[in-house]
Amino acid sequence: DLALHMHQTGHVANMHLTCTNMDVSIIRDALQKCLDGGIRNIVALRGDPPEGQSEWTATDGGFTCALDLVKYIRSEFGNDFGIAVAGYPEGHPNAITDLKTEEEVESMSEAERKRCSVINGVTAVCRDEDYRKEMDYLKEKVDAGAGE
Repeated sequence: DLALHMHQTGHVANMHLTCTNMDVSIIRDALQKCLDGGIRNIVALRGDPPEGQSEWTATDGGFTCALDLVKYIRSEFGNDFGIAVAGYPEGHPNAITDLKTEEEVESMSEAERKRCSVINGVTAVCRDEDYRKEMDYLKEKVDAGAGE
């Protein structure tokens, strides 16, 4: 409803849809409301775990990730919407490793050194192998119809 209000008052609205606690019928209804109301920009996200939960789990009858959401939108609504997705230039938070020894820090590749961060003396990095997986996953989302 907020996105519709923004659109109706002259703003460019981007409907943010997450997979968290959403089954297919809720997503379909939200997308149909957007379509009927003139909203054409969708941001498809997996979303964070619900408040009070440390792990994210898919809802029964829902989506497991943003890629599933992008594929669903394209299969049900074709090109009616422009779809944006999230990407993490440093690597997804779930793929970040805290390096515990000086040897681990010294073993970082040049690319890892460029995307690592040091907070309170702890070096955190998305290792090259995990980073490649993240970039492959981002490409999958784009290939499925995000970014159009």
